[in-house]
Amino acid sequence: MQNIEPLPPNSSDRNPLTGEAYAALKAAILSGELQPRDRLYETVLAKRFKMSRTPVREALQRLVNEGLVEAGSDGLVVATLSVEDIRSLEEANRALQSLAAQLAAAKGTEVELAKLEESTARMEACVITRDLEGWIGADQEIHRQIFQMCGNRWLWKLLLQMESLVARIRHIALKRPGRLEESTVEHRAVVEAIKSRDPDAAHRAMQHHLVKTEQNLITILEQFVVPVRGDRF
Repeated sequence: MQNIEPLPPNSSDRNPLTGEAYAALKAAILSGELQPRDRLYETVLAKRFKMSRTPVREALQRLVNEGLVEAGSDGLVVATLSVEDIRSLEEANRALQSLAAQLAAAKGTEVELAKLEESTARMEACVITRDLEGWIGADQEIHRQIFQMCGNRWLWKLLLQMESLVARIRHIALKRPGRLEESTVEHRAVVEAIKSRDPDAAHRAMQHHLVKTEQNLITILEQFVVPVRGDRF
C-alpha cells in the first residue's frame, strides 16, 4: 500500500502569512490560551502577528469553516460547545475512527505496525511515570498513525478536522481517577487487533474505546463544567 503523506497546507492560502496566522490562532484555541467567546479582533491579531489584516481575516475564515470560530453578537469569537454538540461530534468521530481502524488492520504495512507498537509502548511507559503530557502526545500519535494507515485520503482529511474539534475538550475525560489506565488498556486492545490483521475486531475495539471516552467526558462536563460555565462552554 502506498503511504498517505500528511495533507499539504490549504490550497486557498495564496499568502504564506495566512498559514502562519491560521496555525498560531488554532494553537491558541486548542491550548486554551484563547477561550470560548473571546472576541477575535483583526486589528489586534494583526498587530500580535506583525502582519496585515488580510492574512488574519483569511485565517479566521478557515477557522470558521472548521467550527473553531463563530459569529458572535459583535463580530467573530472563539466558538462555544454544548453537551449536545459534544455528543454529536463524538458520534461522528467514533464512526470515522472505527472505520479507520478497520481499514488499518487490512492495509497497514509491517513498518507501520512496528511504529504503532512503539507509540503504544511509549503510552504505557507514560502511565507508569505519570507523564500526562507525554501520554497525550502518544495518544495523538497512535490515532494519527491509524488515520494514515487507513489508506483513504479523504477519511484522513475528515479525521484531522474532527481531531481539532474534539481536542479542545477531550483531555477533560482523563480527569476521572483511573481513566488514564483504562484508556491505555483500550488503546492496547485497538492496536493488538490491528496487528492481528482483524478488521472487525479493530472496529469493535475502537468503538468501545471511544464510547468509554465519551461517557467519561459527558459525565464530567455535566457534573463539573456546566454548573460553573453554563450550557455553552
